[in-house]
Amino acid sequence: MAAERQHIRALYGAFAAILLLTAQAGAAERDATIEDFFGTYVGNARIEANSQFRDIIVAIEPAHKGFSIYTSTVIRKGPVRAVPDVKWRAETQRFVQSDMPHLYEPMLRESMFMQRRTPNLLSGDTVAWASIRGRTLGVYAMHVLEDGHYELRVYERTLTELGMDLSFIRYRDGLAVRELSGILARTKDD
Repeated sequence: MAAERQHIRALYGAFAAILLLTAQAGAAERDATIEDFFGTYVGNARIEANSQFRDIIVAIEPAHKGFSIYTSTVIRKGPVRAVPDVKWRAETQRFVQSDMPHLYEPMLRESMFMQRRTPNLLSGDTVAWASIRGRTLGVYAMHVLEDGHYELRVYERTLTELGMDLSFIRYRDGLAVRELSGILARTKDD
């Protein structure tokens, strides 16, 4: 009888371990939500083709009925930071949930003086959207160039244990013309 109880306990323990592992695997496979990305990340990236370096700060935060992505980039020609010809860019993008899950459309600012209109690719407007696939937040921006060719910029931010991996590719007529990759760490609150 005591041997049977030990055997039953061992079976329950094995069953519990299997359930725990299955639950952990399921949690790891679930698609991230936009809230999983909220936070501030710092790190660097590099364009291998021309040895350009970038110091990057990304802040993803909730915004009115959606979220915003603030990106600050310092662009330099080599690994040394204090050199001439350093450039700085900052941009904020805002998105709201669309009618489809995991798909976000640009937040259009509306005022009583501005009429809301659909972007027109042929008049030089940029069409942008964001989506979540797995643990990756992708932001896409497309526009038609004056000569009729098109350009698509793809930013992918994939959550990692450290923070996020960053990937950027600019396509012109379907061919990659610039690629950048980097690693960002999630900052901690004071």
